[in-house]
Amino acid sequence: MKIYAFDVDDTLEVSGGPISIVSIDGLRAQGHIVGLNGNWAAVVQTVPVWHRIFSFIGPMEMSKEVFLNQLKTYIWADDYIMVGNIQGVSGASDDEGAANLAGWRFVKESDFAAGAR
Repeated sequence: MKIYAFDVDDTLEVSGGPISIVSIDGLRAQGHIVGLNGNWAAVVQTVPVWHRIFSFIGPMEMSKEVFLNQLKTYIWADDYIMVGNIQGVSGASDDEGAANLAGWRFVKESDFAAGAR
């Protein structure tokens, strides 16, 4: 089982990115844990069944790095993957930096949309 944490803005289709909610739900259906590490409010306001897809939403009142550290501390998985932006290249948030600081593998949003896992 893998844990995927998705940024929202410039990452998911509901907020200007290339990744569909359907593709994320496909990961969940395969037995992986999927959640949000970004603008979760944009998802819960636009995806009526968000609670059936995402196991966690955040980061509430903490940095993305701290949120990733909390998840990795308390949830065992074979792999920890943050999917999002490279700051200044594909979006405004430094998801790659947060993933690196937290010891998570990083996948750029356009690479994920093209099939990278």
